[in-house]
Amino acid sequence: MNKKSDQPFLTKVESLLNKHAGIDELEVLCVDLCGHFFGKRYPVEKIKSFARDGLALPMSMFVLSTVGEALDGIYYGVDDGDPDAHFHIIEDSLAVNTWGSKPRLQVMVTSTNDNKPVYFEPRNVLERVLKQFEKKNWRPMVAFELEFYLFAPDRDDNGIIKIVRNPKTGQLDTPMVLSSSRISDFEVIIDDIIDACKLQNIETGAISSEMGAGQYEINFNHHHDVLRAADETCLFKRIVMEIAKKHGMMGSFIAKPMLEQPGNGLHMHISLVDKRGNNIFAAGDKPHQRLLHAIGGLIDSMPAAMSFWAPNINSFRRYVGGTNCAPVSLTWGNENRTVAFRIPLAKDGAWRVENRVPGADTNPYLAMSITLAGILHGIDQKIDPGKPYNQAVNGRDENLPLSLAAALGATIGNEALMTILGRDFIELYCQQREAETMAFEQYISAREYDWYL
Repeated sequence: MNKKSDQPFLTKVESLLNKHAGIDELEVLCVDLCGHFFGKRYPVEKIKSFARDGLALPMSMFVLSTVGEALDGIYYGVDDGDPDAHFHIIEDSLAVNTWGSKPRLQVMVTSTNDNKPVYFEPRNVLERVLKQFEKKNWRPMVAFELEFYLFAPDRDDNGIIKIVRNPKTGQLDTPMVLSSSRISDFEVIIDDIIDACKLQNIETGAISSEMGAGQYEINFNHHHDVLRAADETCLFKRIVMEIAKKHGMMGSFIAKPMLEQPGNGLHMHISLVDKRGNNIFAAGDKPHQRLLHAIGGLIDSMPAAMSFWAPNINSFRRYVGGTNCAPVSLTWGNENRTVAFRIPLAKDGAWRVENRVPGADTNPYLAMSITLAGILHGIDQKIDPGKPYNQAVNGRDENLPLSLAAALGATIGNEALMTILGRDFIELYCQQREAETMAFEQYISAREYDWYL
C-alpha cells in the first residue's frame, strides 16, 4: 500500500480498536498448500508499518508438510537458503477474534517475490485462474458448503478419537440427520461459531446436523468475490477448531474420521455471470449449453483433479459409494446427490453446478482453482458431458483414481490443467504431496507388527 491508499484501512483499524477496547496484539495469517494457517503475533502498533510497507515471512512456509515439517526433495526452504517473501495485507480480512485469553486484531496476508505473486501460494493460484475468466468478461459466483465433526477432546487408550457428548444431556451424540434437537443441544457452541463468523464478516446461511454423530454443516451465502469466499472458508475452519477448544471439544475437518461414520465433504456451487450480471449458465427455464459443457469439462478433468479434492491418504477413505453420498463415478445429473456434479433445482433461472466430490480436508483455494479450471476447459473445448444419471450411482468408476498415488499420476499427466494452473505449480504440488506421503509412510504402526511380525 502507499500512503494515499493505506489511510482508509487504518481508519478501519482505529474503529475496531475503539470498539474493542484493550486490544494490544495483532495476528497475521496466511494459508499454505495443505490449507493450514501460518503466521505470527505482533504488537498491534505494527499494523501501521505493515499497511505501508508490508512484512517478511519465509517463503518456504507454503510447502511444509501437514504437521509443519520440511519435506525431502523440496527445493524451497532447503536448497534456496530459505529466503523471505514479501507479504502485504488483504484489507477486507481485517477482523477481531475473541476466543483466546483476550481479544486480538486479525488480518490475512498474501505474498510476492521479486514484485511477482509467489506462484505456489494457493491464493495466488486461484487469482491466476480468475484472471482467465476476466479475459472472457466472465465472473464466477460461488458458494461453499462445509461439513465438520465435533469430537471429545481426548482419545481412547489406543489413540482413537471419541464421539462427543451432548452438552445438555451428557449422552453421546447420535447420528440423526437434520435433527432440530441436535442443533438445539449443541446451540452454545454453534451460537459461538456464528458470533465469531459475524465478527470476522463471514455471512453464514443454513445450519444443519448431518448424518454422523457429532457432525454438522454450516453453509455460506453465494459470493461474487471468489477470493473472499475462499478466504472465509479457510477462516471458518479456524473458527470451528478454536471455538470447539473453548468449549472442551475438538473440531475437525478430516475427510473420514471413522470408517463407520460418514465423511466430511466440501461442496461448491458455481455459476458464471457476464459483465452485465447475466447468468450465462441460464437459458430461461432450462440450463444453457455452456453449463453442460462446463460439466463436461469437470468430468473430463475429474481424474486429474482428485489429488486436489482429496489431498491426503485419509481423504480416499471417504470414497466408498452407497448412502455415504461421496461420489465415486464420472457422472452428473439433475437433483441427484449421488453423482459427482449435480445441477440443483434452479429457482428464477439460477442455474449452477454443484461439485460434490471434494472432502472437507481440501485446501479451499486449490479446490476452487481446479474446479474452475475444469469448467473453463469444458467451455473452451465444448465437451459433451454425456447423459445425466437420474438414479442413484453407487458403483466405483474404474477410470477414477481412488488412491493418492494414482491421483497424483493423473494430475501430472494432464496438459489442460497444467496450461490453466501453470506447469511449475502443478509439478511442485505433486512433488510436495508425494514427499508428504513418503514421510507419512515412514512409520510402523502396531497393526504392522500384528500382521507381519
